[in-house]
Amino acid sequence: MKDLLLQYAMYNIWANQRLLNVLGGLTEEQLDRDLGSSFPTLRRTVYHIWDVESIWYQRLQLASPVIRPAEGFTGTWPEFVQAFQRQSVMLKDFIATASDARLAHTIEYHHPVRGICKSAVQHALLTVFSHSGFHRGQLVTMLRQVGATKIPATDFIEFTRSKK
Repeated sequence: MKDLLLQYAMYNIWANQRLLNVLGGLTEEQLDRDLGSSFPTLRRTVYHIWDVESIWYQRLQLASPVIRPAEGFTGTWPEFVQAFQRQSVMLKDFIATASDARLAHTIEYHHPVRGICKSAVQHALLTVFSHSGFHRGQLVTMLRQVGATKIPATDFIEFTRSKK
């Protein structure tokens, strides 16, 4: 399981970076245009991915309460990119240094709607990566709405092909 989780963590970093490269070429107006998605703008959608990666990482560290890094964030786009990339690497490093027992361990955390929840660490990590992938798919659609035409593939199979 650890090898698979590590592979997904590296894929997550790769896929996030591919879309951050495209987003970094957009205007502020394009990043902040209301497109009517779950999170209405490109910026808010990518900030949401960052928040959730951070929240799960904090839960894995048994932090309570957790803090959403995008809440009140006033930094520049490059500062955001650096912080988001660092967060994704922290998830990878967590997996790389975790024992099999740690990955199978159950954590308890507070969910804002469901209250106290318990999850296996490995399930929490898979949740992080599938959640990020779901919202990356939304970003692709939103990028097309603002006129982006050169949108890279972010499928897992593309990641595996690129590593050969």
